[in-house]
Amino acid sequence: MKASSQICIATLLLCGIATAQATSGSSYPYLLRLDRSNFEGHSCALLQKTGAFHLEVNHGDDIKVFEGTIEAKQLHELELNLNSETLANLSQRQIEEPLMRTRHDELQMTVFRGDGWQDLYFRSSDSQQPFDHWLQPLIHWLDNLHKLPHRQLSEYEGKNNCLPSKVIALKKRDADAPPESVTSKTRSRILYAGPASQPQPQPHPSQPAKPVPALLRMSSFEIKPGSARESCALIVENGKYRFEDRTQKTGKPVNNRISAGQMAPKELQQLRQLLDDPVLQKIGHHEPPGGMVIPMMGDILDISISRPSGIQQFVLSSRFSRPGLPSFYSGDGDISIARPLLSFLDEHVVSNKAGSLDPASRNGCAEAP
Repeated sequence: MKASSQICIATLLLCGIATAQATSGSSYPYLLRLDRSNFEGHSCALLQKTGAFHLEVNHGDDIKVFEGTIEAKQLHELELNLNSETLANLSQRQIEEPLMRTRHDELQMTVFRGDGWQDLYFRSSDSQQPFDHWLQPLIHWLDNLHKLPHRQLSEYEGKNNCLPSKVIALKKRDADAPPESVTSKTRSRILYAGPASQPQPQPHPSQPAKPVPALLRMSSFEIKPGSARESCALIVENGKYRFEDRTQKTGKPVNNRISAGQMAPKELQQLRQLLDDPVLQKIGHHEPPGGMVIPMMGDILDISISRPSGIQQFVLSSRFSRPGLPSFYSGDGDISIARPLLSFLDEHVVSNKAGSLDPASRNGCAEAP
């Protein structure tokens, strides 16, 4: 388990579908898949290039499945919107998620562009807002699709989460984006099955540099009245580190800060001594009920430490000692246990202003510099 330090974790959509053989873009039948989830319910639609659609609408236990065909005029209008310069060139990197979300409203838009799938995931209404001019017509189309002529299928007969009949191994268009691992805490990229071809061998292949293993990986989330903060740190065995910090106040945009540096041997030795504290070493980990982490007011800290026996991972929180809140995951111990470690990181990592990096290079501390 990798407990995500987010205000709310999205409903999971993990699809165990075997990869099919690659096919040419011209023969691929699908154009668009939309998937939307909010407090009112969940709906998804899969649209073919011919205008044929598959729609599923879910309100609580009431699940309805429809199939039909939209008119050529509406199909043309949709294609014009999808091919607008803003949407066609939009990448996941450009979608900025706030720490304090106005309203729960998830939207996944997956468009076939001829050379691969463009897959965009908005976790909130806030991240959709800059692109409302182009997204709202698509959302309106999804919300009103059930009003068009259709045939209704039973849940048993037709429900398939609006997935294609097979996964096509096509190149993903946003190839430069950092890979997002698909775990029990993330939404899978359901229409993408990896590149269609293998990289060509280099004329003079060289042995790639072996990555330096991580010594410490840590992420934290803190929410207070009127503000929120999310940060992460990655320190590798040779002392190189990366730190990312996101802060937001109510009604204000997110402020991003990224830095990198190298610990001196003496500092690295001190860090190892802190990590070898018997109190930290003996902390065990237990999964939250249902795999969900829902922070309230307070802090939550996710720590992974490289040990000779393997990776030790545990979660600490400021709510650990509050038995009156049984419905909220409280972690494996009180966050005060990590105060010596946090104080060290504040002094030697967080306070480093000289190693500032471009905020656009944010990668969630997935890689050391």
